[in-house]
Amino acid sequence: MNIAFFGTSNRSVPILDVLREKYNLLLCVTKKSVKVGRHQTLKENAVETWAHEKRVNCLTISRFDVKTTPTVVEQIMNSKITIGVVADFSLIIPQEVIDTPRHKIINIHFSLLPKHRGASPVQHALLNGDEKTGITFYVMDKGMDTGQIVSQVEYALLGNETAGELYETLFDLAAQKLPQVLDGYVAGELQSVAQKGAAAVYTYSKTHPKNTFIYKDDAKIDWRLPPSQIEREIRAYNPWPISWTTLGELCNAVGLRLREGADPQTTVKIYDADLVDKRLAVAQLCVAGKKPMTWKEFVNGYGRG
Repeated sequence: MNIAFFGTSNRSVPILDVLREKYNLLLCVTKKSVKVGRHQTLKENAVETWAHEKRVNCLTISRFDVKTTPTVVEQIMNSKITIGVVADFSLIIPQEVIDTPRHKIINIHFSLLPKHRGASPVQHALLNGDEKTGITFYVMDKGMDTGQIVSQVEYALLGNETAGELYETLFDLAAQKLPQVLDGYVAGELQSVAQKGAAAVYTYSKTHPKNTFIYKDDAKIDWRLPPSQIEREIRAYNPWPISWTTLGELCNAVGLRLREGADPQTTVKIYDADLVDKRLAVAQLCVAGKKPMTWKEFVNGYGRG
């Protein structure tokens, strides 16, 4: 079985390992490396690094369409691909490419579709306080996560995981289940079924309501919300963009007098918090320009009598 993989996530390695071990992984398609930091150092993503190490053909792109990347599209269309696999790609795949593999392209989506369609299903499962989430393997079409479902795997949430931890778990679970899905679908043993569109829920940003990505402004803490909701947000926005507030707002929220000389507008990131007697107990935070600290260290450093 000839496979093409489309993805950019640093968590894709377990899936890539399985595809290389079980099948003929012809090529990987990933987003072009970007320059990061003050010195603009070029940083490869994990898919590109893995492909180079394993000597798998890797196509890197910043956009994906017939007009701007004709060579890439042509190379894919001329490859004898049995089926494609997508995981956390973040680029729209042209219909010409979707239609190229004999069995089209299977997208690995980290929710139980049609719930949480969009780019941030893991974060929204935590934001909503869902008791379960899962993985949906579906056949791609031109819509946003609207394709016919081949298989689903449920996963019970613990209620204390961060988005980063949940992504790691679901990627590992997807890698375990993927061969069974691909083999069954290509052999005709697994039939795809249409989603119930009326039950669809999208992962719209609260600050950019027409977009399903997560933005930094989404993670600004609204202290008027119930403590349980704030605790869920802190987990959902970890490891990015990290829930944040200001020194003044934080001190007001917890009844702490801010020490003289401290700027109340200074940004504070909150990495971890618990619920104790239905109240929010911040465990780890970081004041802008400082190292991460415990709540006790924060009170000693920024509070006053």
